[in-house]
Amino acid sequence: MFNMKKSIVILFTLMGVFAIMQGCKTGPKDNPSALFPFPPDTLNLAEFANFMDEDTVASIIKEETKLPNGKTRPKGFVSFPQDGDDFRGLRLDNVYWRGVHVLHGDFRGSYFRSTNCKEGDFSYSDFRVSDMKWAMFDDSRIVDCNFNQAKMFHVHANGAAMDSSTFRGANMFGMEGHHASLRNCDFSHALMKDTEFLHADFTGSIAIKVRLVRAVLIGSKVDSTDFSYSDFTGGGLEGASFVNSRLLGCNFQGAHLQGVDFSGADLKDCYFFGAEFENTVFKDAVNIPKVIQKMIVDDRVTGLCDDR
Repeated sequence: MFNMKKSIVILFTLMGVFAIMQGCKTGPKDNPSALFPFPPDTLNLAEFANFMDEDTVASIIKEETKLPNGKTRPKGFVSFPQDGDDFRGLRLDNVYWRGVHVLHGDFRGSYFRSTNCKEGDFSYSDFRVSDMKWAMFDDSRIVDCNFNQAKMFHVHANGAAMDSSTFRGANMFGMEGHHASLRNCDFSHALMKDTEFLHADFTGSIAIKVRLVRAVLIGSKVDSTDFSYSDFTGGGLEGASFVNSRLLGCNFQGAHLQGVDFSGADLKDCYFFGAEFENTVFKDAVNIPKVIQKMIVDDRVTGLCDDR
């Protein structure tokens, strides 16, 4: 009798564990309303990098910041860069820092153009209002960095880890980051026109009012993100995933959406005229525009949206 009771207890325990596991697997979805309970913040956007006046830029560079331990930053030397160094306003164009580590560095307002920083580690560094045109960060770690209002024209960051970094108001025109990790970043009010991020990971990021005209995000993960009021006109988004993302008022005019997954996404006021679809998934998506609803067959759309 005792063994029978013990067996029953074990059975119910196992059933409980199984139920918990199933709940973790198939529990409440991370839908946009749960992930983003508040409206997109369109009032506190950073000024775009190219429109900033000299006084504002100077004030950002001048502000004194300390190292995490409270100590003053040592002056940085190009020939011997070290963690925590202060390179504010310096001309670092064309430096060869391949494999170099400068954690917690201060590069505000520096001229960082055409530098070779491949396979390095610049995590926790401050690059605000710096000029980084054509800089090379391929296969580098630049995690939790501040690139706000930086000029990142054609920066290369293929295979780079850039998680938890912020790019608010940055000029990222033509930036390239194939297979890069950009999870939990903030791109709000940045310019990302003609960027290429093939098979990159933007999971959990925020990008309010971002211009992604002709951006190529083939095979990229843009899941659980808030890209509200962003412009994907003419974008190459084939095979990209926007699962459970908030895409309020996004413009997908003329975009290539073959194989895109919009499952669980909020598509309120999105514009799809001229967009191309092929097995594009809309399962459990909400606020799907009426012109798209008419095209849905078994949660998928194939064809050209020629109705405004």
